Amino acid sequence: MPERYVISVGGSVMVPDRIDVQWIRKFARVVDYFFEHGVELALVTGGGRVARDYSWAVRILGGEKTLQDQAGILATKMNAWLLISALKNAYPEPLSDIWRAKAYMGRWIPVVHGAVPGVTSDYTAALLAEATGSVFVNITNVDGIFDRNPSKYPNARLIERMSHEELVSLVESVDTRDPGAHTPIDIAAAKILARSNVKTYVIGKDLHNLHRLLEGKSFKGTTIV
Repeated sequence: MPERYVISVGGSVMVPDRIDVQWIRKFARVVDYFFEHGVELALVTGGGRVARDYSWAVRILGGEKTLQDQAGILATKMNAWLLISALKNAYPEPLSDIWRAKAYMGRWIPVVHGAVPGVTSDYTAALLAEATGSVFVNITNVDGIFDRNPSKYPNARLIERMSHEELVSLVESVDTRDPGAHTPIDIAAAKILARSNVKTYVIGKDLHNLHRLLEGKSFKGTTIV
């Protein structure tokens, strides 16, 4: 079983409509359990619906796109505080610097938020996974990567295994880079993962499924190698 994981937690999983306190609490228990059994972990939080709502409001009020991105970044930081509140072993404040997060892995569970306009927090998570030699796990609000948008197409097919090159090609066709854009993994993150061949998993919010993945057992989702 790999000893290091960077888990990117989608904001839409943490805050689908209202803050899902029960899911966050249960997720924290899983993460604390594996940390206490010797697995090094870092978490990166997305902004989700909150980020999109604020980005939309900034745009309507006349703010340019970089400012829209900045509003979304602050939403990722709020979500980082939620995880820190629930974890027993978290570093006690959100981080934006991947090098500090790397230094703290193993002693604490660092929780990192988005920091760079123009990309999603998946980009930050991909950089951290690359810098630490970690497996990258992306938890999203669907069960993995599909050949089409499953929210629009009920017969969309889950892709269980794909290459990094296939992921980059898929994401390039749908990633607009607009503030609040929603893709399985943003194009910048996909290219970072590809350049260092970072083993990557994309899964849904089922925590039993996450537990199986971290144990090295079979799971439902997409494996990218």
